[in-house]
Amino acid sequence: MIGDYPLNQRSSEILRAVVRGFIETGEPVSSEWLFEHHDFGIRPAMIRLELNDLTERGDLEQPHHAVGRMPSDAAYELFANQMLEETASARDGEIAELFERQAWPELLGHISEDLGVLSVAATSREHNVFKGPLENLVDSLDWSSREEIKALIRDFEELDARMDRVWRELTGGSLKVFVGKKSPITRSGFLSVVAGEYDTGGQRIIVCAIGPKRMDYAKTAELMKGLGEKAKNKKEIAKSKKKKTKSK
Repeated sequence: MIGDYPLNQRSSEILRAVVRGFIETGEPVSSEWLFEHHDFGIRPAMIRLELNDLTERGDLEQPHHAVGRMPSDAAYELFANQMLEETASARDGEIAELFERQAWPELLGHISEDLGVLSVAATSREHNVFKGPLENLVDSLDWSSREEIKALIRDFEELDARMDRVWRELTGGSLKVFVGKKSPITRSGFLSVVAGEYDTGGQRIIVCAIGPKRMDYAKTAELMKGLGEKAKNKKEIAKSKKKKTKSK
């Protein structure tokens, strides 16, 4: 729930359709567009009333002079968390092999290119921070001012110092999404962060995917959950080896 009262099923479906539509097109979503692409069982005029109600609740925003609506940060967060809950893990053989070898720079490069994000990892044992290439995120963003470029560069430069803050946010192999100003590691309001904590049996690893708020949350969830499956297997193997060593 975002507003002061829970949404009914139809309103929830409309909100989800607006977020998904804006992520896919980058354009404010109108009642006519929703009527053409979805079947909510109501006419455009009624959809428009629903959009007005969602805007008053703070779920949606209406850009100046625009007919349609775009998601608020709260709506992005709700949608992203739904994707984290609903999306199954996907196994990528190359990513799994890189995770197994703890080849963090190569792994982050693969993730960054695959998702169009900036990926970052931090290890608990050596307290090292690794960053993937920035260019994939730069290409994924819709720039509106030089100030946004400067803000992204500042975030990139400060990542090493800020990664310590993520450890406090994640526990027990959890996945978490941070949208806009809620992120502990970025200050740019136009970014989202999906972060995962993994226990490999020898140390804890945090991997973050930093992307535009319009990032592909479902694909990101698949990949991050796939890392979780690999970490779980790696931890079980480590436990098994310890038991065999003790039995000897």
